[in-house]
Amino acid sequence: MTASTTIPQTLTVMEACFTLNPGVDDQFWAAQDKFGPVAAASPGFRAVIGGPIANSPWLYFCGKWSTPAAMDDWYHDRAHLAVQNKAHRTWFKSVYLRKWRLPAEDETVAGRVFSEIALARETPLPETTVAQVLGDLRETLPSFGVRPFETVIGEFEAQPFQFVGPLQEFPELAPARYLLLTHWDSPAALDAWLASPGVAALKDLGAFEEHRYLPIYHAPGEREGLTSDGFQRGWGSEA
Repeated sequence: MTASTTIPQTLTVMEACFTLNPGVDDQFWAAQDKFGPVAAASPGFRAVIGGPIANSPWLYFCGKWSTPAAMDDWYHDRAHLAVQNKAHRTWFKSVYLRKWRLPAEDETVAGRVFSEIALARETPLPETTVAQVLGDLRETLPSFGVRPFETVIGEFEAQPFQFVGPLQEFPELAPARYLLLTHWDSPAALDAWLASPGVAALKDLGAFEEHRYLPIYHAPGEREGLTSDGFQRGWGSEA
């Protein structure tokens, strides 16, 4: 029994980013297009999401499954393992991933949380609006105690958040959708920020949704590239 089957079986999110080795773009994206329908047909599949991150060299990639156990089953799928091995050893220059789940009903939420804010629109945001949003976030978020945004272990984004989009996703939920991703040491700090004027201004930009997730930890050695605390995985030619 893995760590992912001993916790509440709620919606599970793989938060991941990658960069590619030179010369593999066509091969990688062709494989992604071919393999997408295979992932979508797996039991418990909910969504696959990707997109560029503003002011970052990383590309965002997210998979969602109905439960941690369903995500584990997909991880162990024979066809998926073959593609994973190809990506980790050939395509990725660097990659990291973390796994999170929604709290169970009536579960006490404490400690570290991951906030995913989605903005859905009919049209992409103008570049001037994106620049304004990024500037406001850089100025205001630190005062609420947001965590620095760590990518691979010991390295950080220039800002304490990732702003992703416009998204490519399946199933598609809006003509233009964006994600604002942040990490927090407590739900109380996150709640204080969500009640701020800055977040109120974000709500004017599109249909607004916020979800918070709790970390999923694996036992030592349970996954390739796992950190000693059992939380994050990372590998690649530069990892």
